[in-house]
Amino acid sequence: MKLQSGDKACLAGWKMLCQLSRLEFQKVYDRLDIKLSEVGESFYNPFLGPMVKELKEAGIAVEDQGATCIFVGKKKSPPLMVQKSDGGFGYAATDLAALRYRVNEVKADRIVYVTDVGQELHFKQVFEGGAKCGFVDAKKTKLDHMMFGMVLQETVTVGADGKEVRKTEKIKTRAGKSVKLAELLDEARDRALQSFEERAAGKGEGAEQLDGAKVQVQGKEEM
Repeated sequence: MKLQSGDKACLAGWKMLCQLSRLEFQKVYDRLDIKLSEVGESFYNPFLGPMVKELKEAGIAVEDQGATCIFVGKKKSPPLMVQKSDGGFGYAATDLAALRYRVNEVKADRIVYVTDVGQELHFKQVFEGGAKCGFVDAKKTKLDHMMFGMVLQETVTVGADGKEVRKTEKIKTRAGKSVKLAELLDEARDRALQSFEERAAGKGEGAEQLDGAKVQVQGKEEM
């Protein structure tokens, strides 16, 4: 909430973290030859307060147990919360503001959201909320949610009896235990190289002799 309201100390710390993150992200973008325009979540912060005020005045957003919500879908469905009881704004407000911006300013005729299946209800409500607010016209802009399965991680611990205990759970990046993308790319490269070398040597399933083939691979820092 302090960050959204422009607290100077919070902003300073946040900007420092953003810059450090950009330096590391760029290494992966360069490696994958990705070019993108940065429009992060914070870009929409100035729009949130005025947007919620506008929706309340229009009677689209209403107070419910101290929070400001938009009711969409079936009666028993949880509401789309655009402002918390403490005055802070949640993901729903940001996603609605982003949707409005992309339609009005970017002039997008198709918007694709790529997330795991756990966000299915959220984006279903955002799409319905965007239509209810008049931010998007289905005849002019197509909204798609492309879902992928949960990204799981297996951990192995040794119990008091000396036996291995395996546990599979959803990867949580905030917990700091997730596999880094750079490490995943390194492993993919190494496995592909191993497979190629085995085929070149006439080994393994589907092997073929590649006479005079030379294998070259860029270093981890360069690739």
